[in-house]
Parts: sequence; C-alpha cells; structure tokens
Amino acid sequence: MRLLKIVSIVSACLLTIGLVSGCGNVSDKGQLDKNGLQIIQLTTDKAMYDPNAEVKVIVKLENVTDKNVKGKYTLTVSHLEQQVGEAIEGNFSVAGHESTNIEIPWTAPNEDYKGYLFDFQMKDNKGNRVASETMGVDVSSDWTKFPRYGYVTEYNDKVDTEKVMETLKDFRLNAIEYYDWKYLHHQPVPADGSMEWEDWAGRKISGQTVKEYISAAKDRNMVNMSYNMIYAATNNFADFGVKDEWGLWYAENHGGPGKAKGDRFTFHMGASPSGQSDLYFFDIENEEWQDFIIKKNIEAIHTMGFDGWHGDTVGEWGKMWTNEHRGNEAETLYVKDGYTEFLNKAKDMLGEDKYLAFNPVGAQGIENVNKSKVDVLYTEMWPWDHDSEGNQYDTYMGLKREIDQSRQESGGKSLIIPAYMEYDYAERNSSVPFNMSSVLLTDAAVYAAGGSRIELGDGENMLSNEYFPYKNLYMTPEHVKRQSALQDFIVAYQNLLRDGQEDNGNLIEIANYDTSIDGQAQTIWAYSKSDAKYDTMQMINLVDVSTNDWRANEGEKDTPRMLTDVKVKYYSERNIQSAWVTSPDPAYDSRSHKLDFTKGSDTNGSFVELTVPSLEYWNMVFFSEAEAPASENNESIGKVDLFETEGELANGDFKNGLDHWNLYNDVAEVKEGKVNFEGLHFAQSIDQTVTELEDGIYEVSFTGKQYGMKAHISRLELTGTGYPNVFVDLPVAESTDTITQEVRVRNGRLKITIHHESILGSNLEIEKIELKKVE
Repeated sequence: MRLLKIVSIVSACLLTIGLVSGCGNVSDKGQLDKNGLQIIQLTTDKAMYDPNAEVKVIVKLENVTDKNVKGKYTLTVSHLEQQVGEAIEGNFSVAGHESTNIEIPWTAPNEDYKGYLFDFQMKDNKGNRVASETMGVDVSSDWTKFPRYGYVTEYNDKVDTEKVMETLKDFRLNAIEYYDWKYLHHQPVPADGSMEWEDWAGRKISGQTVKEYISAAKDRNMVNMSYNMIYAATNNFADFGVKDEWGLWYAENHGGPGKAKGDRFTFHMGASPSGQSDLYFFDIENEEWQDFIIKKNIEAIHTMGFDGWHGDTVGEWGKMWTNEHRGNEAETLYVKDGYTEFLNKAKDMLGEDKYLAFNPVGAQGIENVNKSKVDVLYTEMWPWDHDSEGNQYDTYMGLKREIDQSRQESGGKSLIIPAYMEYDYAERNSSVPFNMSSVLLTDAAVYAAGGSRIELGDGENMLSNEYFPYKNLYMTPEHVKRQSALQDFIVAYQNLLRDGQEDNGNLIEIANYDTSIDGQAQTIWAYSKSDAKYDTMQMINLVDVSTNDWRANEGEKDTPRMLTDVKVKYYSERNIQSAWVTSPDPAYDSRSHKLDFTKGSDTNGSFVELTVPSLEYWNMVFFSEAEAPASENNESIGKVDLFETEGELANGDFKNGLDHWNLYNDVAEVKEGKVNFEGLHFAQSIDQTVTELEDGIYEVSFTGKQYGMKAHISRLELTGTGYPNVFVDLPVAESTDTITQEVRVRNGRLKITIHHESILGSNLEIEKIELKKVE
C-alpha cells in the first residue's frame, strides 16, 4: 500500500530504531496546501496479470480542503527505459472534503513475464504539477518465475479476509503461505469433515475462514500454499494409522534429555491444550510414510481449495537410524539426502496443476532441493549455518552466495529467503518498531542478487521469528511506505533483477569512497551483471554502516550516510549507448534517471564515467546498447539537497528555525526559539553533519528536556566519525537540563542527531545544541 507523495518533495528521510539519517530534502508543500489534493493510493485489482489481460488501475484521491479541485492526469507506462504505448490522459475533479476513485483500464501487452512501471502524474488547470505516484505491474502467466511470497496466520471467524488479501495484494505479493492453518500435521483436515478445530497451540481455526482467504486471493490472482511438514506427526499419530516403525532415531548425541544417541527423533513445540506438544519425525525415504503423508496433504489441498503444498522441516540434525538399522554404525542416513527422492515423488503425485515449495532449514541439503522438481526455491536462513564451501550465512554476502549458487544449480530459479530480523531483540521487546535500516539493507542484499523474500503477511505485519504468528515488532508508517515502494520496484525491474542475469566481474571504481565486491562494512558494495541486452550495476550503501551482518540481532543497525554526486567508472567491452539509474528509495521512487557519460579506455580496458545523483540505500544502474529518450522530469529524479556545514555547527540555538538541520517527519515545531516534538505516536529526528573538522576529541552538549511519558527511544546520536557510534539517552525531566558527551573524530566528519520515538505521548523540547573541540 502506497502513501502520499508530492512530486516537488525529494525525500531522503530515513527512520530506524538505531539511527536516523537526515532528510536533506527541500519540501515545497505549497501546491499541496493550495490544491489540497492527495493521492491516497495507486493500485491495481490483481497481483499479476496474464498477457493481453485488462489491467484495472485504481487511483484513490482525497480533497482535504473545502474547495473543488480540478485538473488533468497522465498515466505513462514503461518497461525499463522504454515507454510502452501512448500516455493515457484524463480529467479529474474532486469536491471539497470529498474522496473519489479514478479507474483507468490498460491492456497488457502480449509478452509474458514482463514488469512495468506505471507513473501517474496530476496537474492543476494551470499546468502545475500537484501530485504523483508510481507502482509496479507484473504481467506473468505463472508466479514461479518471479515469486513474491507472503503469509497469513489468523483463521478465526472474525478475520476480515478481504481486507487482509487486499493489503497483501497491494504489496504486489503473488503467493501466500498459510502457516499453521491445519488440524494436525498428520491429519491436516479433521477426518469427520468438521470445519472448526484447534491447532496444536489451542488457537481456534475456522475452515470457512481459510476458504474465504483462498477465494479472496484467487480473485486477486494470488496463489495459495498449504503449509505442513514433510515428515512430522504429533503425539497421537498411532490413532491415525501411522506406524512408529516408520520413524527415525538419533545416531549421534545432541545433548540434553531425549536427544541422546538412540533416542527417538522428536521436537517439543511447547504447551498444547490438546496434548499435541511434540513432533515425531519419520523417514522420508520410507515408501509407506511417503504415500501416507503425501496423500494426506493432497486430500487437504482438494478439500480446502489450495493451489499447492509448502513443505517444511526443522533442519538437518545429523546422522539418523531407521527402525530396521537402529544401533548399526554402518547403516546411518542424513534426512537431507532423501530430499530429492521425496520431493520428486510429491510433485508427481500432486500433478502439474498444483505447486510444490519446500524449506530445507538453514540451506542444509539445499543442493538436493535445487535439482528436484519443486516449483520454487525457499530456505530459512540462520547465521550459524554454512554453505557447501564452509562460508557462514551471517553476512550480506553469505545471502548473495546462496542465491547465486541455488540459481545455478536449479537452472535459473529465484531463491525465496525468510531471514528473521532482530530475532533476540524481538523476543525481549513488544510493541516496538523494527529497525528500518536493518530490514532495508537485508532486502537490498537479497533482491539485488536476484533472490526474493518472505517477510510480509497478515496485513501490514513483518516476520521476526520462525513462528509466524509472533508479532512483537511492527513497521512504522514510514517503514510501510518504504516497504511498499520496494515491492513496486522489484516488480517494475524484475527483468533486470532475476531474469537470467549473471555476475560478469567487470571492474567498478567509485571516487572518494571505499568499495567492495563482497559487502564489507563502511563501503559501497558494488558489483555488476550481464544478460543478452543489458549490463546492470548494483550499488548498496554501507558507508557509515559498521557491521555487515544482516540479522541485526540486538535491534541495532547503522543508517547509511546519504551520498550525492557519486562519480563512477564502469569497465565494459559492451557498446554502451545509454545509462540509467533507478532505486526504490524516495529520491527516485522507481523512476529511471538517464545519465550523461563519457567513454574512455586505459590499461584495464574500455570504460564509461558517469555521476549518480544520489545514493541512499540501494541503487541499480543499467547500461543499454540501445538509445531511448529521457523523461520530461529527468533532472529532478534522484536529486537530493543534502545539508552539511563546514567547520562548525550552524544554527545550534535554532534562532533561524530549523535552517541547516535535516528533518525527518513533520512533528517538529519551533516555538519561542525552542524545538518541540509533541504528539501521541510518532518518530521524529533532526540532524546536522559537520565536515572539515580537525581530528581530535569534541564535546557535544544538548540542552532541553524530555517530558510526559518516557519515550521508546529519546537520545543524542553521534555517528559517522570513523569510530564506533555513540548514543546518549535523554532522561525524562521536569525542567531543562544540559547533557554533555565527548566524541572522538578521525575522518573530519560528525553527524549529530536527536532522535525521539513516542508511543504513548512522550514529548521533547530542544533549547540548543553546542559543539566544541576539547582536545
């Protein structure tokens, strides 16, 4: 779901729990205030479309004034750098304090598996640009080429299934995993035909609600996948004809009661009102078990109306014995070695009209899945697991390596990755926001590499735990907007992200910044790929990001420094005729900026030199051997006015309002020479970066007070110095106080941020900020 954007606002705002970067934007809200017209949402009626299908574009408008607003709109459709067909034009009129929808039909081209960018622009009757919005549209006859996976977990009879699926559709998700919808692992649907049951945790499940979800999803052209394990049954399995002799036993010690060598391979899930607390695992190479569990899942699929089976495991637990070979050291097996056989049989029994997905936890045994008949690849990543070459999955590069390897082993499939963000932090906290930077950087690492994610579900919720109903962390409104923009971006540019591109190893040089080809901290992570028509260059901003771990387990992740006018030299023997840069970040909003460049050659080969207007989180530059015209607003795309001061802090007493301060959010007000953050539920920050400082020790003083309720976070943040970041909590106080903190600088830069997050009505007053060198 997309929120309001105004074309004249080039936003570089970043919100995180750990750090906040400055907006560095020029916000001219005059047109909005004058015209009072907002684009509440730009969307379509379905998640994806067949070639030649009619696409219904829906624009939701709201007039917040008492005056009638009229004008003209233009809808332009592009595939990469090429406009598709003629622009669609029309008139709009919205009465004062009224809302209205504009519906625009568009017929999809005949080509299959293509992504398109829809750019909707509005002008008033004087030709002034009022508002704009973009979105991605997927024209694909099947979801498996460009999977965008989401989830649902709530199945009581009070769920608004239409609303949930509408929200997930607006995130452009084209397949849904139904997590823990079932009655029992070994009997997914009650044998008596009942449509009411409790799951193992005692949650009330309405089979009718499940069916309503499925119907709502199919109306929106979204695929429905039934979640269930491939080898598990709960305590009462014998009552359903499952034989214990089909089971598995540990052939090595794993420590603790019940996990010793010779014990039955089981897993305790937790307290269960029905007594079904334990999973018992069975041999997936046992034909009787294969026939039993596959038939049970097929029965559930046909009973409920699912489109396929999402199989799961609890990971690889080492050597196992079957009942026949218990105690025989020469006759052990690994569960992962049976994946290919089991999955191929399951797919054959499901048939071509049903889909199969499967999760080899921690990517252990994924090579056996990659060569099987599964329709999509999926693996739950844990940072302590290793790939086949011994590399851990704990870094951004660890994720990219597995995406690349799985694509090669599977013949081009795009790996879906659940990577649970801020895991331990989420278990210790509730009703607090995600660190947005941590999520966006992990997403960039995955999508730039050609992979996919499962993280969005149950409306606007996001995963932080392998038990999907767990909802301790939430996305702030800014995060929802960013996440929605990211989903649009990966649709609009799917043909450059995961449609046959492979790393080409071309040399990339970036002036004034350290670079890496493997995602090192404090660098611009830059690498390039090629396909038959394009070269692409991925630029992921890790400047001022102190670690390259993706998980942000303790909830902390630095925000990358906003960069402007980034000078790049890209080596390629291709006859490049045009170069473009785009990004899901607000300065670009998925639009492509056509870049000027010069050509040259040196001892490293032929190159082009160009300047990228800005880099916030993730940019993609793409090079074509064809020429195409730039858009009429080309020069404004990607442009950011970034406020930095040289030598000393400017306007630290706020006598000139918020001049020289970058501002995130619109809560901050200057009253009687003091900055005030006030409200019930908001996140607000101001920051200023001082450059050209001498190396040494500086003292930063904050004068003000936090009052009312204690904020979730209220602190002074000192970052970008070349040393570890410094955070100072601002205490709740009845009167104004001064807090002083020393900070060491070694790279001439210091970013001073005041960041405050109110959950239940906590306020902040800032009287002045001071900076002086003390050593």
